[in-house]
Amino acid sequence: MKSPKAVATPSIEEVVAMAPELNAWTEMAARAFGSYSGINEAIKKLRPIGGPVCDHASEIRQQMIMIALIRSFAVMDRASNVSFQAVYRFLKLPDALHLIARCYADSEPKNTFENSLPECKEAMSKFIDAYMSVDFTGLGRLQSFRNSAIAHITMPDIEKAKVTYSDVEKLIRATCEMAGRLTLMLSGGNDWPMEHLEDAHSAVYTFWTKAIKAQ
Repeated sequence: MKSPKAVATPSIEEVVAMAPELNAWTEMAARAFGSYSGINEAIKKLRPIGGPVCDHASEIRQQMIMIALIRSFAVMDRASNVSFQAVYRFLKLPDALHLIARCYADSEPKNTFENSLPECKEAMSKFIDAYMSVDFTGLGRLQSFRNSAIAHITMPDIEKAKVTYSDVEKLIRATCEMAGRLTLMLSGGNDWPMEHLEDAHSAVYTFWTKAIKAQ
């Protein structure tokens, strides 16, 4: 029996390099899930109205939840060099806080290392809290999607894996928090994917409510 392959812990330079990509992928997942939840709310509130527009909205809703799943799983892939698991491994290093604080202090606008420490400590703590909130049992049910055909999963695949709305929502909210905290602790920047989720939900809900009523 083969022993599990060791997963490397990234350097601070690698964490800095992966942060924008993690934020971008998380934002895509957030937008997709916001679109899904917006359509979902519109359809539920307008029941028993049906019709072709409602059917089309339901099809798009399924596509959005699949996109959200694919993007979320990508940033939570333990074997990937670019993932929140990799960041978590780095943050567990004894000198992680000092390395992070140095990046924060050196970013624009410049700050002192001493003033950067408490900001980074809080951001790190909240990142770790979000990471620990992930239901890894639920995440494990997504393992069947981790293959070369990941872009071609279907709703029956999701249903067979017993992935629930709650599983996906909790995962996406956790990754949104981690992405925002990672950006904050490295640069002091405010780039929160959760805001994109909320914006997408509102815009999509408004659009499909009007479209379904107008059919």
